Amino acid sequence: MYFYPNLDSMFYLALFVWVFTGCRLLVAVANLFTRQWLQAGDPAGKHTISVLVPARDEEQNIATLLNSIVAQEYTQWECLVYDDLSEDRTAEIVLAYGSNDPRIKLIKGTELPAGWLGKNHACHLLALQATGRYLLFADADIRMGKTLLKDSLAHLQKHRLAMCSIFPQQIMQSTGEKLSVPLMNWILVSLLPLLLTRTSRHPSLAAANGQFMLFDAEIYRQNLFHRLFRNKAAEDIAIARHMKKLGLRIHTLLSKGQVQCRMYRSLPEAMRGFSKNVVAFFGSSTLLGLTYALITTFGIIPVWLAMGIIWAVAYLGITLVIRMLVALASKQSIVHNTLTAPLQQLIFVAVMITALYNKSRKKNIWKGRYIDA
Repeated sequence: MYFYPNLDSMFYLALFVWVFTGCRLLVAVANLFTRQWLQAGDPAGKHTISVLVPARDEEQNIATLLNSIVAQEYTQWECLVYDDLSEDRTAEIVLAYGSNDPRIKLIKGTELPAGWLGKNHACHLLALQATGRYLLFADADIRMGKTLLKDSLAHLQKHRLAMCSIFPQQIMQSTGEKLSVPLMNWILVSLLPLLLTRTSRHPSLAAANGQFMLFDAEIYRQNLFHRLFRNKAAEDIAIARHMKKLGLRIHTLLSKGQVQCRMYRSLPEAMRGFSKNVVAFFGSSTLLGLTYALITTFGIIPVWLAMGIIWAVAYLGITLVIRMLVALASKQSIVHNTLTAPLQQLIFVAVMITALYNKSRKKNIWKGRYIDA
């Protein structure tokens, strides 16, 4: 493994790629061995959790979510579903569940005011009508394991958190999903030490997933976070960073299966969804995100040219180890994520290029509405 470094820009680029990849390896190892999963727990007291669900054309998902809420071991809850002008049977399904369980209520949506994004507006109105001691914002496409409410509330109370957020275990069925959806955890688990989302006060060490965000209701009502970030497509990350700036304690976790989600049902849908908010992972810098995509996809080239084939093979091995560690932490298929790594990388580059294009147009479309990119 000897090489004779040619002290030019290619060598320094290769050296940077190695250092960066080594840091990502350390982060992935730290996330796995500090066990950043939601653990089982029993909350103190019987406080009401308001489960708040923004829903727009969710007839494929809403019944599954409501069934999982009704089946919770923790029974002190109310569920408010905001029907955001759905054109399908979403409202009808929610009303049917509400007729059998008065804890489930439908809120009819109104026209979206200027300056708001649809989901942010729905969450804000839901919070105004909620009565619980805790507020759980949950997407309509998640599925809750029967211990989720009690486990997450116990974690919030144990660590005296203002908010905890969980990245669900992803359900992937189509080939397009399997090639794209793992990218979210691949970025998160190899870039951000999740323990530091709780122990560090630095806003850059913050993350959240709007699919599951549990708040102390008193703190939320004092700040009305969704109103504050009414026009942010990645409002979850913006809220998490803002909370850290205020000195509030948060924590972002992975799921061991207590909460699952099927985010997208095809590759085009996944690419549209990720391009909408992937830039927020990189401090809202499209250039930084694109640079990350190019380095992680094509970094082997400067390593090969400057250091030789043996170092290139070693580098490839390290990148695959990172994939395995992330898959293990995320409860995903290690074999599939390793074998499809090249295709996933190319899709990631395409997602970043799409995000750059949308930003140049200053527009994106999601669920039939234009959003500011």
